[in-house]
Amino acid sequence: LAPGELERLAKASRTQVLEKCNTLFSAGEPCTGLQVVLYGQVKVALSSTQGTEKVVDILQAGQSFGATELLLDEPYRAYAQVLGEALVLHIAKPAILELLNRNVSFAYRLLNDMSRCLHDLMVDLEGYTMHTGQTRVLNFLLREAADEGSNGEAAVIRLPAPKGVIASRLNLSPEHFSRILHEMSEQGLFAIHGREIRIDDLSRLQRSLM
Repeated sequence: LAPGELERLAKASRTQVLEKCNTLFSAGEPCTGLQVVLYGQVKVALSSTQGTEKVVDILQAGQSFGATELLLDEPYRAYAQVLGEALVLHIAKPAILELLNRNVSFAYRLLNDMSRCLHDLMVDLEGYTMHTGQTRVLNFLLREAADEGSNGEAAVIRLPAPKGVIASRLNLSPEHFSRILHEMSEQGLFAIHGREIRIDDLSRLQRSLM
């Protein structure tokens, strides 16, 4: 973005320091702008009237939320809750819409980001309906290893969120998720130390998907 565009966005922005379990927004609230996680983690989830929860995404530093609701002028369908202390940037809706009208490159980047989110949701849906729980967990661990930048045969993964949150993200019960981890650990696929998972042979983990 040009310096003038950045300045206009800065004037339309504010930061929020949020403590663990603070709610960033609730389902049904109007979307007033784009939310960007600067540090920390934010859980985006759906909740039923019976109190059950389905985690849709776990936002990390650099990720944003609200573009779809902003462009459709729709309220949030999910709610967002902080998993640990987080710093979130809120960029007001009018400034985003103005920039979209003025800057084709920015509009393309935002569209690309939304397309990636849609693609990931389709991958999740495929996993829920077509893959076993163990396959979902294996795919999750391999993605985490790739995100950690591992390019060798070994990797050390630190689970990015509490196990219950990750289980919901994978459409598993916490008990089922823990059981799968325990069974694969007993098979020698990896070793678990709290939230840290040490994988000595990534190729063996990949072969387990076949």
